[in-house]
Amino acid sequence: MSKVQLELYPERGKEVAFRLEKALEEGGIFGHKELPDDLLTELLGELSLEKTLLVITLTTALDYMRNAKELWESSINTLKDEEVSWVFEPNEVSRREEKELLWALKKHGLAKKKHKDLEIWKRISLSLGESYGGSVVKLFEEYDYDVKRMFEDFLENRKGEFPSLSGIKIFPHWIRSIKEKLKLPFKNLKELPIPVDVHVARATFTTGCIRGKYSSKGITETIRKRVIELWREALKDSDLAPIELFRPLWLLSKYGCHYRKDGERPKLNNCPVREFCVEGKVLITSSKVEIDTL
Repeated sequence: MSKVQLELYPERGKEVAFRLEKALEEGGIFGHKELPDDLLTELLGELSLEKTLLVITLTTALDYMRNAKELWESSINTLKDEEVSWVFEPNEVSRREEKELLWALKKHGLAKKKHKDLEIWKRISLSLGESYGGSVVKLFEEYDYDVKRMFEDFLENRKGEFPSLSGIKIFPHWIRSIKEKLKLPFKNLKELPIPVDVHVARATFTTGCIRGKYSSKGITETIRKRVIELWREALKDSDLAPIELFRPLWLLSKYGCHYRKDGERPKLNNCPVREFCVEGKVLITSSKVEIDTL
């Protein structure tokens, strides 16, 4: 890991955020508006509030080191399959044998990492069943929908009960997904950090909101903390919560910055924030980070 030489430019971030939000509203970013978890949207009219919350909660808990589109396709296919849709019912999960649960989770590819995915799904289901009667609404009510207080408690005290969901990336990612699909009376949304994945980090650096020189094996705490700080500072005087910028940054990276290579920027002319695109090296993957934009 190299010495940290990274400078934050929150005023630049504020302008980038404004441009991206405008582009998202008008026609999308590179023509895209949808995230992988939006696959659930077409089913919202058929699902109860509780079932929707359970699907988002349990599926998001497996959204680590995964192709998000494939994960959500597997989740929707599992939900539609009457033979295995019981996996989204915590009280039913508690009654089933572990081998039954594993088979059900694997039928449509919902579980990829056999032991870890099974344990995450089972533990969260049991926690919801034992403490909240299987209700995610009751879980939120316990915190009076204050997601800042809930986030702090999950990180400090509830990792054993809610593995994965109690992480600094997955928790705000989970709340964002719920917020964008359902009307719940969440409080203190602006206090949650932006979920930092490869796409959010990459888009933050390609737009020059953070500049400098740095290298590491994957996204380190150094990168994560600075990206979180940048967007917190950039949006502190706006109506926009950091978690709300996840969508446009993800789309910008997925359909634009992702194609940047060896100095070539093939998507630049169609980029809604092209005037902010920095020269230099920005290579960010799950296993490698190389920044040189001094």
